[in-house]
Amino acid sequence: MAASGVNKIYLKLYILIKPAINQHINDPAFLMQRFTRVVPFYWVMTFLMVAALWLFAGRAVSLEQTTNSLLFIPYLDTVTGYVQPVLGVGWTLNLEILFYILFAATMGFGRLTQMAAVGVVFAIAVAARIIFKPAADTVLFFYTTPILFEFLAGMALGHLVRGLTRLPVFLGASAIVFAIMSVLVMVLGFDLPRTLAQGIPALILVAACISLESYFRLFAPRVLAILGDASYSLYLTHPIVLLATAPVVASANLSPWLAGAAIVTACIAVCLASYSFIEKPLLAILRMSRSAHQVKVQ
Repeated sequence: MAASGVNKIYLKLYILIKPAINQHINDPAFLMQRFTRVVPFYWVMTFLMVAALWLFAGRAVSLEQTTNSLLFIPYLDTVTGYVQPVLGVGWTLNLEILFYILFAATMGFGRLTQMAAVGVVFAIAVAARIIFKPAADTVLFFYTTPILFEFLAGMALGHLVRGLTRLPVFLGASAIVFAIMSVLVMVLGFDLPRTLAQGIPALILVAACISLESYFRLFAPRVLAILGDASYSLYLTHPIVLLATAPVVASANLSPWLAGAAIVTACIAVCLASYSFIEKPLLAILRMSRSAHQVKVQ
């Protein structure tokens, strides 16, 4: 009954935003750009994770689990006990895909109207979780998480970028320290919802980094910029590296600090190789293909 009630709400939401979808996604450039940037590389890493689980953990991943992972359909992993795809960190991408669709559907609105529309949809989704408690329906339960509000915070930051870049240096630096201390205090000392314990400090941290970006460009080592370019590779490859290196590090009987340094070094080395030889070439091929298709259509 609860899931049925939530389904009715989502049906009403679809009816409300369908005209916007029809009107503003005739040219699917935004969604295609996001798809090209995010999805194909994630699919490659998902297949590598399937192989890694078999090689290093002796775990066979079912066809259904693999398919759900590739199609961004949340499911309960009975081995880990979490709602996550084969490549665990991909749970965030499941939410990102939902956000991209909603963002594209409201791109024709004004900035404030778009934020209000997205905020209303997210508020209704979270309210549906509180009222109907659709825990038995994994997909509905996952897509009604309060984490959705963090996307709304990201939209707000996007609109405030120019103002943030004009903030005094001391204010940005102080905000970074405050954000890091807040995470430590909230995570270690208080049992608060994730959106409060991590979402708000993360928002402050990103805003502070934006305000200091011009200084980072001047003084930050080049290697940090390279790691920033390869950050998506780092995000998707590090679970595979951890799975592969954990038995080796454990058998070596290293000190915690040395083991940590070895694992971090391995993660960085693999992510740079992945970025150089998989992610960048794949992106180049996909972008060339997309450009050729656009020229044909024109």
